[in-house]
Amino acid sequence: MLKILGSLMSKHPVKIMLLTIMVVVLLAAGAGKVQLATGNETLISTESSVYKSNQQLEEEFGGESIIIVYEAADNQDVLTVERLKHMKRLETILITHKEIYSVMSPVILLEEISSKQADQYKDGIAGMSDGLNEMGGKLKDFGEQGARKQQKEIESGLANQEGKLGNVQAEKEKQAKDLNELSNGLNEMGKKLVSISDNLSTMNDYSDSLKPGLPVKQETLEYMIRDNNGKKREIFNEVVIDDHTMLMIVKFNGNVSDDAKSEISKTVKSYLDENQIESTATMVSGKPVLDDAIRSSMKESMQKMMMLSILFMVIILLFTFNVSWRLLPLGIILIAVIGTVGLMGWIQIPVTMVSMAVFPILIGLGIDYAIQFQNRYSEEMAEGEDDHE
Repeated sequence: MLKILGSLMSKHPVKIMLLTIMVVVLLAAGAGKVQLATGNETLISTESSVYKSNQQLEEEFGGESIIIVYEAADNQDVLTVERLKHMKRLETILITHKEIYSVMSPVILLEEISSKQADQYKDGIAGMSDGLNEMGGKLKDFGEQGARKQQKEIESGLANQEGKLGNVQAEKEKQAKDLNELSNGLNEMGKKLVSISDNLSTMNDYSDSLKPGLPVKQETLEYMIRDNNGKKREIFNEVVIDDHTMLMIVKFNGNVSDDAKSEISKTVKSYLDENQIESTATMVSGKPVLDDAIRSSMKESMQKMMMLSILFMVIILLFTFNVSWRLLPLGIILIAVIGTVGLMGWIQIPVTMVSMAVFPILIGLGIDYAIQFQNRYSEEMAEGEDDHE
């Protein structure tokens, strides 16, 4: 095979050279398509039952999550209107991405509480209206009954009074009973009026919670997040770690690409950097963020490895390889590396932490064989010149 190849090269050197250049350019174009991968598929076979079960689980219940931490740096309660509005703006940006499965945060919980309280207020207003209606009707009935009774007594007059002296005591008892009923009715109406007054006072104090959404006043926020004993409601336990720390949990859909996760992670970091809050420290974490950092580190490591390898090879070839074209082996090995990366890009083989080990071996073996070939070629050329002489 080598003899055939050598024969072709000697007979058609220009064509072979042009063909080689075309192949190298074609492979180099594929280098831009190569991907860095750190997902589960780089560690376990995609055909295994464990991998398939995990994929199905992610499709049903969502995949990996980004964790965004807000920490109060002023030793005050982290749950403030300003911080929650900041978190709400970030949430509004994130939910526009179709790759997002769900967002869990104190903002979501407060909006849910606010919605329920708004419904309760509506029911309370309807109840107060009915109560006032009822009390108005009763007062009207009492007034009409009293007027009719008084008119009847006037009409009866003194003419009937003389013949009914024996019924005076019974009439007094009846009047006492009527007065007692009237007193009870007025007492009940008084209690209802007090209840209505209390409800109206509460609604006035926290009127900014009548509309579903985040409260405007800090007092209303405190009223919403705490129970009657002044403790934070248990519903916030998952996203409020302590008085100084709260979380936003952003869950991806299943089977989301690394590029999409990286883009959303960068969006979150960019928003937090550009919209900093006074006395508040923020942090972004989670597996997607870690994987993105690993990919960046892999890329930087590959670049450093290639640059250092080229530097050392240039130094060694210049000082130890005593031939005319001393740096020719370096050019050959660079073509081999470009061809390998380009081929991986064209056939969709990602660069992983495992496959990265190929490049040091490729460079080490490649430079050795290139030096040997060139050295042998130089020897053969020298012998040919001696024979010719």
